[in-house]
Amino acid sequence: MRLEDLDDPMRVWHYAERYLGEKTRIYSRFADDADVSAACHPQRGAESFTLPSFLVPAGRGELVTNNVASTLPSHYQVAEHLVLPVHPDTLSFEGLAGREELLRCEAGPPLEVVPLANTRTVSVLEVDGEPAVPHMLKLHYPRRLSRFTRQQHQEELALQLWVAEQLAVAGVPLLTDVCAGVFGSGGQGWGFLVREPPALSADTGLFTVPLFALYGQDLHAPADRSLLEQLVAAAGEPAGDYITERIVRPMVRLWTQTLLATGCALELHGQNTLVSFTPDGRHLQILYRDCEIHTDPGLRARKGLPPGQLPPASVISRDVPFTAAAVFSLTYDSFMGHALDRLAALAYDRLGLSPAVLHEAARHTFRNSGLQEDLLPPTVHYYGDAPYTGDHFQLVDTGHPPLWR
Repeated sequence: MRLEDLDDPMRVWHYAERYLGEKTRIYSRFADDADVSAACHPQRGAESFTLPSFLVPAGRGELVTNNVASTLPSHYQVAEHLVLPVHPDTLSFEGLAGREELLRCEAGPPLEVVPLANTRTVSVLEVDGEPAVPHMLKLHYPRRLSRFTRQQHQEELALQLWVAEQLAVAGVPLLTDVCAGVFGSGGQGWGFLVREPPALSADTGLFTVPLFALYGQDLHAPADRSLLEQLVAAAGEPAGDYITERIVRPMVRLWTQTLLATGCALELHGQNTLVSFTPDGRHLQILYRDCEIHTDPGLRARKGLPPGQLPPASVISRDVPFTAAAVFSLTYDSFMGHALDRLAALAYDRLGLSPAVLHEAARHTFRNSGLQEDLLPPTVHYYGDAPYTGDHFQLVDTGHPPLWR
């Protein structure tokens, strides 16, 4: 992808999600594992595919919202029925809870969608053959993608709506989750999440891509320079200044300030971290998406936030059998650290920038963040070397010292 060829921001968004991640899925031996049909595969499939939906009657389906203002929830409620979109590969999954009941429901409007980088999140193009209000859907997907199966059960959906509201109140720049549809109830209830899109308007001149698109290779044009190289050249600034001041420091600030303000540990890896930029390279902002993250009640208490206001899942010390320090290391050292490692490697190979410059910028920003020194452990923690089902996982101490704090 070349900056001079950028045209429609939505088209650029979809292309970057699908095709600018070559040679970036190396963070674990499971990274390329994907139980997905060829038709729905982000890299191998067609430009879009059709998502079936079902009209689920009241009592069996429910639309749940948070306090984030949005017009999107109205699109998934028809009279007394929930409009329930279902991924084709989920619908064909024989172990899907309530599958026979769902197939007896009246068909809802078909949705034409584009698969995004993580496969089970899609961008909606059309509803019932008409252009859709831009938005995204994070879908229930009980098959394995990378290390995990990707269910969206009732508790997980409620968690994400709660976190999204907390982050929005704190002023975190993010793509906000605004409502969820739930089919069934209790532990078997599952559904989908509705997410606001990035600001993609030709009028603003802004384009948004995942962070991995800055250092990933273009599947269809592997000889093109990376977007990072092009942005540095367009801005006319020294590479060290550009990358530290516009990417590395803002990412560290976003993680630390969000943790201090909300107790929520953002997962700023290459897919969840978003970059909004102008083609001249002079404007670049870091954004975030995905609210299926962990919350520390201890930090919330220190902030003076009401102790009773906690999500129904992923609360450290209640739902998570690991220390807050270990979870924070997973999200900061491993998730964000891996993305920054890849960024630093490309900056060294293509721009001649020493990784030490970026390491020191991150460490300086972290030291001055206001976080207590012992909030993270002295060594990096990461997942055990195994696949997992749902949200159950193991963390291990790698013994490696952290590079980015």
